[in-house]
Amino acid sequence: MTGWKEAIESEWKRRRGGEEHRWRFPLIAQGFDSREIIDAVDVLLSGRITMGERVAEFERRFASIVGAPHAVMVNSGSSANLLAVSALVNPARAGALSRGDEVLVPAVCWPTSIWPAIQLGLKAVFVDVDPSTLNMSMDDLRRKLTSRSRAVMAVHILGNSSPMDELLDIARAHGLKLIEDTCESLGSRAGAKTLGTSGDFGTYSFYYSHHITTGEGGMVVCATQEDDDLLRCLRAHGWSRELSNRSEVQAANPDIDPRFLFVNTGYNVRPTEVAAAFGLRQLERLATMNATRNRNLARLRETLLAHPRWHDQIEFPRPSPRTEPAWFGAPMLLAERFAARKQLYLDYLTSHGVENRPIVSGNFARQPALHLLGVDLDPADFPGAERVGRCGFFIGLHTEPIEESDITMLADILLGYELD
Repeated sequence: MTGWKEAIESEWKRRRGGEEHRWRFPLIAQGFDSREIIDAVDVLLSGRITMGERVAEFERRFASIVGAPHAVMVNSGSSANLLAVSALVNPARAGALSRGDEVLVPAVCWPTSIWPAIQLGLKAVFVDVDPSTLNMSMDDLRRKLTSRSRAVMAVHILGNSSPMDELLDIARAHGLKLIEDTCESLGSRAGAKTLGTSGDFGTYSFYYSHHITTGEGGMVVCATQEDDDLLRCLRAHGWSRELSNRSEVQAANPDIDPRFLFVNTGYNVRPTEVAAAFGLRQLERLATMNATRNRNLARLRETLLAHPRWHDQIEFPRPSPRTEPAWFGAPMLLAERFAARKQLYLDYLTSHGVENRPIVSGNFARQPALHLLGVDLDPADFPGAERVGRCGFFIGLHTEPIEESDITMLADILLGYELD
């Protein structure tokens, strides 16, 4: 290790050793270490910080790990969703969706699972969720299908998913395009496939607390060279620069300087070399970190079930059939009899140093942004999402093994509040 790397390593350890921790059990323990910092500084010292070879290498390695033919890195998971939906409506894509076509979206999701469809002139149709899995209900999906249904945005919540076999059968039977929003589920599997690789597009997020982090960042995967070209064109202004058939496109437009040749609409959602350097290092540890998260969750559940104060206060979401979740957090539902005291319970957890969050949006039908857009839904029409919003919360799962004493401490806190 050269001198400057040693200096960074030393400074990293010094700062970590002097940290004061607000939380006894934070949502995420440190998900990266000095190796990522050194790689990021190496990028800065190289002088090439905009999208370049490190991004390309990260895309190649990511595609190989998840089992996708193509992967396109972007600056966030939200941008990944935007590109995927933009590709579905783009006239350059065969069978492009039209204004007013319906996209089915689960009622428990992140806002940017919905906004691209609305922003691009599609109609978002909300589908209830199964509270036992937190994911889209296949029964309600079938009920919501109409002659205008053209696509499904399947949002894989906290590492889990809907039953993918059933979802794919429905999509095939009704000719539906499928986007898998896998931002919370990198490494989860359905049968022999990694989540995100069964539909037309799969999207991933590398935000700070997610399965791997690049600080901010995301990825879109797809199966065909045509879609890969379209995503790359949309990613950067509609530029021809990254097209696999660039030379043919340039030859067809001889009167335009090929350096600034634009063949489609587009955005600027490009990532940086620094983010890719982080991602390359994180990919080396993805399998280990996911396995550790799952073991931490299993040990916590075992400790809770064996606790002397356990009396079915909490329900644990279960994996969908033929799936293997890489759990993002530790999701829980308070038993219905305690729903009215949920906020008091979460305040108690916070006061005892256990960081917590709602399960994503809760029932999105309750979110005021919909009213701003003139979408008025009755939350009662989504009883599964209502239960998730009324009773659900999650706490962190760390990428390092949690000490047995901390597991015991956490279980004592979780079951220390008198709900009855």
